[in-house]
Amino acid sequence: MIKLRAFFKSFGPKKVLRGLNLDIESGEIVTLVGNNGSGKTTLLRTINTLDSPDNYLTAEIDGFDLRHDSEEIRSRVGYLSHNPPFYPELTGVENLRLWLELNSIGDAESTARNFLAQVGLISFSDDLSGNYSRGMIQRLGFAMSISHSPTVLLLDEPFTGLDTKGIEILEEMLMKYSKDGCSIVLVSHQTPSYSTRTIKLERGEII
Repeated sequence: MIKLRAFFKSFGPKKVLRGLNLDIESGEIVTLVGNNGSGKTTLLRTINTLDSPDNYLTAEIDGFDLRHDSEEIRSRVGYLSHNPPFYPELTGVENLRLWLELNSIGDAESTARNFLAQVGLISFSDDLSGNYSRGMIQRLGFAMSISHSPTVLLLDEPFTGLDTKGIEILEEMLMKYSKDGCSIVLVSHQTPSYSTRTIKLERGEII
């Protein structure tokens, strides 16, 4: 599902990813660990086409080339950033409905409410997202990341701000998506027990 060979990314003179070789198969839950600045977030952003790699021999998502098939890849990847961006003046359901409409997903209103129910936010769906707690924003961000039925999930510190119930909901859904064949990469300071394996980054290299 994810295949990288000799994958490089720099920001100006700073080399962030240094010739990564990585394979992640269908249904794997891979935990990405490393110190701040090790390249974890940059790796997720480049896989999700938000940043462009400098060079690579191979960079494929579901068999599609990262540079030439970026639109196809974006349709297959669900991404949860460390600080999910939402319009605070819109309600939870309005934010999610807007995302669905931008992705040409039909019946956006009922679909949005369905995903909000899955992440435990249905009671707050008509509240302004600007009044949401940090954990509620994480749940809304996760709902957005899965709302277009992705085959790859990229989650940057998804457990930030979640209470015990929120963690349970997220973990149950991750295991379900993994069982259905979705490849999952999550950045976390600790490796969950259900993770297939752990990959450690140090200064942009896998060690």
